[in-house]
Amino acid sequence: MKKKISIALGRIKSTKEVRPHRSREITRSKRLWFTVVACILPFILLAIVELMLRQIEYAGNLDLVIKKRIAGKEFYTINRSVAQRYFWQSGTVVPEPAEDLFEIRKSKRTKRIFCLGESTMAGFPYDFHATAPGFLRDRLQTLLPQYNIEVINVGLSAVGSFIVRDFIQELIPFEPDLFIVYVGHNEFYGAYGVGSRVAGRGGPWLTQLTLSLLRFKTFLLLRDVYGWALKHFFSDSPQQEGTLMGEMAADQEIRFNSPLYKEARDIFRDNLSSIITTAKSHQIPIIFGALVSNIKDRPPFVSLSDLMISEGERERWKRVVASGDSALKNRAIERAEIYYRTATEIDLSNPSAYHKLGQVLYQLGKFEEAKHDFIWAKDRDALRFRATEDFHHDLIDICQANEVPVARLDSAFETASTHRIMGNELILEHLHPTVDGYFLMGETFFQVIAKNNLLVPAQEWNWSLDKDDDGYWQMSTVSEFDRLAGRIKIELLIHRWPFPTEEANYTFTPSNRFEEIVYRYVQGRVVWSEARYEAAEEYARQRKFDRARTECLAVSKAIPFSYQPLLRVADYFRMEGNTKEAKDAYVRCIQTEDNPFARMKLAVIFLEEERARDAAVQIETSFRLDAETAYKLSPEASALGRYLLGVAYAKQGDVKRARQSAEWALAIDPRLAQARELLDQLRSMKP
Repeated sequence: MKKKISIALGRIKSTKEVRPHRSREITRSKRLWFTVVACILPFILLAIVELMLRQIEYAGNLDLVIKKRIAGKEFYTINRSVAQRYFWQSGTVVPEPAEDLFEIRKSKRTKRIFCLGESTMAGFPYDFHATAPGFLRDRLQTLLPQYNIEVINVGLSAVGSFIVRDFIQELIPFEPDLFIVYVGHNEFYGAYGVGSRVAGRGGPWLTQLTLSLLRFKTFLLLRDVYGWALKHFFSDSPQQEGTLMGEMAADQEIRFNSPLYKEARDIFRDNLSSIITTAKSHQIPIIFGALVSNIKDRPPFVSLSDLMISEGERERWKRVVASGDSALKNRAIERAEIYYRTATEIDLSNPSAYHKLGQVLYQLGKFEEAKHDFIWAKDRDALRFRATEDFHHDLIDICQANEVPVARLDSAFETASTHRIMGNELILEHLHPTVDGYFLMGETFFQVIAKNNLLVPAQEWNWSLDKDDDGYWQMSTVSEFDRLAGRIKIELLIHRWPFPTEEANYTFTPSNRFEEIVYRYVQGRVVWSEARYEAAEEYARQRKFDRARTECLAVSKAIPFSYQPLLRVADYFRMEGNTKEAKDAYVRCIQTEDNPFARMKLAVIFLEEERARDAAVQIETSFRLDAETAYKLSPEASALGRYLLGVAYAKQGDVKRARQSAEWALAIDPRLAQARELLDQLRSMKP
């Protein structure tokens, strides 16, 4: 019995000894399972959050290219909100690209060019047609009429090569035939530049990672929360008021050849190489524009002394420069040269004396020496809003090494400048071209495209259709509106930091109705198209119908699918008494976008020409369009149209239909005397 009990106890003991072993096996299995779940769960949660944020469209659609329906047809266009990806820290108005349209299904006869870069490529301070891409489009459309030419401006203010690199990769699926890039001035203070408020600290690799993560809504949410907290709890440094680039400039003073300068240069070279590699790997031609800036008439923004010179030498430098200023004021130019030259010998780094010396040498006719000192001063400006010669040469060298064509804008601008030194003749302030400068840019880009056969073989160019400069200027529809708007924008710009000014809170004061219209547009109180229509009305009031038509044609270039600007063009021909041109313009308007308004007005001309049948057809079509489309005639226009239709029928001898039309007109507007008079006449006639 004891033996049985002992055996039983042994079994029980044995069983108890085994249970912990089985428990450990289960625990390890669960632990492995829990580990896997713990690793996967955050990604599942992130995916759920991402899907939810996409569902509610958090931060909106920030894709570079979006679809847009215009006049019943769907197009691709550049997303005007795309810059919200990048400009989350600046605290300024987010820059917007142009809204150029292009085909969703690219036809075989379409040539598509994307123009990328900074504010100069965008065309600041001008819009649409008064930009380098706009002027380029005119030449290509003239000489390649067998193709549908699409020149899409993707230029964006306050961005550098990082953003261009990001955009290029996103544009590859949209079948580009050519990339044109102008970049280099914003490598320090542009978005993600080494001295920018909008930057990814931690090196280029982290910036590239950040740009990739910006495609995810979850990352945008985390970034926005971080930015909000940074702004409200941790920021103790006020932002600069003024220009967009002024508010972007975090590390404002960057010395020539400093570590930050060298870092920006390395990044620029790497980004250029990556942009070229991306384009070439997809067999897409690419060209770059050489950099231009104002070296003669724009002194350095910030001048820093050499760190190695003593305080005594700094004081001596100030006295010598002051003596030079005094001599120059007294028109003792040779003495001023001596003083300024001495100042450059005292302090090799301070760019102020170099620029002053350059101006004196320019007045003395020593132009090569002056140019050298102007460039030296520009390169050592510690507020880096203009690319140095290092960046310019890097761009040229990398393009040559990769056999990429360069549009030598620098040479073109120098040739068009007095004594081959770039100044205010073609550049408005420090680096943005005048409208004439943009015209020259467009021409130079075109020459490189044609010379290198980048779009079509040489034999496909229709050189017999080429125009002279006056012809292309007329085709551009650039007017005083564009020039004045640009001048006002620049006036507002140069009266703020970083430009030296003694006027606080500067405002532009319009001197006439036209200037008032343009200024309201610059202030954002009226959209561009409406402002140009208002300008056209003002010109028409002054009976300057050619100028009125130019304003409307400018709008038509921006929205070539719309009847509205062309209808106004035809109306101004009519008001001028030019019936033939008015008739042709109404036909062109109808061909562009069929509408009841142009047909009704064309019918009036036909009635005047005793073409009653043609008039009736136009009026009948007008009423059909009124019934079938979104374009509706007003009650007054409908009543008048029914009356005119009655006149057309009466002239054809169809008395019955003429009476019906006259009665219909009176039913719409009983006060329409012409319709009542017509009806009285028709009642005395036999049907």
